[in-house]
Amino acid sequence: MLGVALTLRMPVSLLTRNLDVPPAVLALQGSPMAGQARLEGGYALKWESAIKMLPLPHLRTDLSLEGADTRLSGWGRTGFRGIGLYGASGRAGLGLAALVPGAWACDMTATVRDVSLFWGWQRAEAGGAVTTPKGVCAKETREVMVPALRLDLAGQGMDALARLSVEGAGEIAQIRLGRARLLDIAIKPAAADIFPALPRGGPVHLQLPF
Repeated sequence: MLGVALTLRMPVSLLTRNLDVPPAVLALQGSPMAGQARLEGGYALKWESAIKMLPLPHLRTDLSLEGADTRLSGWGRTGFRGIGLYGASGRAGLGLAALVPGAWACDMTATVRDVSLFWGWQRAEAGGAVTTPKGVCAKETREVMVPALRLDLAGQGMDALARLSVEGAGEIAQIRLGRARLLDIAIKPAAADIFPALPRGGPVHLQLPF
């Protein structure tokens, strides 16, 4: 127990020195209990953690991601039951895509409403919604007009389910997260009308372990 307490208070930069930190992370400050990561584009990811004992011992972490075009907040929980993110709300701005290698650059701001995602040994859960207005996404010389999109998250049985739909045109994809550490992705043919890189011959089904 003493070893865990000492680890939680060590500088986070020391704990991550032998890890492959994403290139978008410019600096790490503080400890696993309280600190921040400075990211490219002027973004800052801040965290503040506390050990809670009920209903079972777990680590609760308040999280915020802020920048010129972004303000998101929520909280996480890590413990014997599993790991989860809860109450994530706010707006995610245009510049966040630049933090992901190979991502398309889009001119839309996403609205995040009370998003939660939990994965545990017995089940997975999800809730909330993410919406984006219509806009333009570009990569190198390619440019795509993207309609208004909505991602709805919910629980289904023992799994978490995300449904991506187009305003006025219905669902185009489903992502299922199972407790067996498997992402099950089903993409409908209609998605190719929006994202030309997808095949048009039929539905696409992928299973990705994690």
